[in-house]
Amino acid sequence: MNNFVIINLQAITGTIGIIIGFRWWIKPRLNKLTIQDALLPFVFLNVFRYLGLSFMAKEQFYDGFPTEFLTTVGLLDFITAVLAIVTAIALKNKWSFAIPLVWLFNIVGFGDLITAFPQFFGLKLYDQNLGFIWLTFITYGLAAFLSHIYIFSRLFQNLKKK
Repeated sequence: MNNFVIINLQAITGTIGIIIGFRWWIKPRLNKLTIQDALLPFVFLNVFRYLGLSFMAKEQFYDGFPTEFLTTVGLLDFITAVLAIVTAIALKNKWSFAIPLVWLFNIVGFGDLITAFPQFFGLKLYDQNLGFIWLTFITYGLAAFLSHIYIFSRLFQNLKKK
């Protein structure tokens, strides 16, 4: 089996697993919470996007990786992590600007992923020696991506209530 097939099988299996767990155990509990309390764990999950700076660390990737890709992914992940920290604090303290901050965080974080994932596949980076980045991509990256979907869903539901 080639790497492209393997990474896609992992992504499909992971997505199904996360969706099942979310629907069976997490969503029923979230529906009882305020929007701030429901969004907080999903925003907080993205605090760890500072890991993206690993893309910029010397000797982590072979010289053939496009520097622009590594720098963009690294910086956007780090910006998303910083926004997640500030947004999580705002949500926890129920600051008046918390929800607009969630919108900003989610647009930046989701934008980062929807530009990075196609580049990752377009450059066939799954055929390179990625080490821990493979694991990070297929687990944490997937969870982060799905967290953004939930956040957008909850934000749009909140708009309809107003």
